[in-house]
Amino acid sequence: MKNTLAITILSTFSFFSLAHTISNQDEYASSAKTIPVESYANETKSDYIEGTTRHIVLFDLKDDVTPAQTKEIIDRFLALKSSKRDGKPYIKNIEVGTGNISKEGQGKGYDLSFTVSFASKGDLNYYVGTPAISDPKYFDANHQKFKDFVGPLLKIEKNPDGSKYVGVLVFDYQL
Repeated sequence: MKNTLAITILSTFSFFSLAHTISNQDEYASSAKTIPVESYANETKSDYIEGTTRHIVLFDLKDDVTPAQTKEIIDRFLALKSSKRDGKPYIKNIEVGTGNISKEGQGKGYDLSFTVSFASKGDLNYYVGTPAISDPKYFDANHQKFKDFVGPLLKIEKNPDGSKYVGVLVFDYQL
C-alpha cells in the first residue's frame, strides 16, 4: 500500500513538473476556431453532439469600471438565459461568480466568472456566434450585443510575448 501511494504521489508530481516544462507557446494568445460556412446549419442544430456542455467565461475588467457598470455586466449576462432559439429558451443555466475567494494565488486578476450550461454542443455553437460563425442566421444576436457591450470594459494589455492580452478567458467542455 505504501509503495502504491508513493508511486502515485511521485507520478502526480512528475506529471505536474512535466506539464510546466513543455513549451506552451499558446499560453498567452490563441486564435479563434472558426466553423466552415458549409457546416453552420449542422453544427448549430440543437441536437448536434448532445450532452451537457459548459461554457466558462472569466472577465478581467478595466480598473476604472465602476460597481454600477459591474452590476450592469452581471445583469445583462444573466438576462441571456431568456434568449430564445426557435421560440424556446436554449440556455439551461447561468451561474455568476464575483470576488475570487481562491487561496491558491492563481486568480490572474479576473473579476467575474460565468458558467453557462447547454444541452448540446450545437446550442453552444449557436450561442458563441462570432468569430466561430459569421452568419447571424446561425447565432444568438442577444449574445453578440452583450459581447459588443462588454468589450470596451475589458482590460487590454501586452503579454510578455508581445501579443495582446484581452481581459477575457473562455473554456468550453462537454461532460
